[in-house]
Amino acid sequence: MTKDLYDAIAIVLNEKIYYLNGLIEDLRASNNDTKSSMGDKYETSREMMQQEITRIQNQLNEVLVQQEQFLKIGVKVSQTIINGSYIETSMGNFVIACSLGEIMFDSKKIFVLSNQTPLAQVLLGKCDAEQFEMNGKMFMINKVD
Repeated sequence: MTKDLYDAIAIVLNEKIYYLNGLIEDLRASNNDTKSSMGDKYETSREMMQQEITRIQNQLNEVLVQQEQFLKIGVKVSQTIINGSYIETSMGNFVIACSLGEIMFDSKKIFVLSNQTPLAQVLLGKCDAEQFEMNGKMFMINKVD
């Protein structure tokens, strides 16, 4: 994986963290406004808001774990597919790093996958120009970076 791609993934992770923190702050502020101005009959809506804060906090915790895993990988160069590899295949473009999903980089769709996904498990250890099978179909590895 190139330094530019590594930086782009790090930015996406940071943006997710910033966004989720903002949601939590907004909900907490709304919850405090409700508490001070509405009285006890709005206890149910405050509880629902607290549940939403908890749900978003859980998402934030997952992204923080992903970020920690990603930062441990760093920029690596290898001829075989390892954690941190960028792979172009006939199926699509992938980075094995963390469970982030699809990003756009250099006008390409790239799927950032955890090394625990079935596809990553098939790809790990393979090299450029090797074939692999997924869901009964054969695919070609065109590039490993």
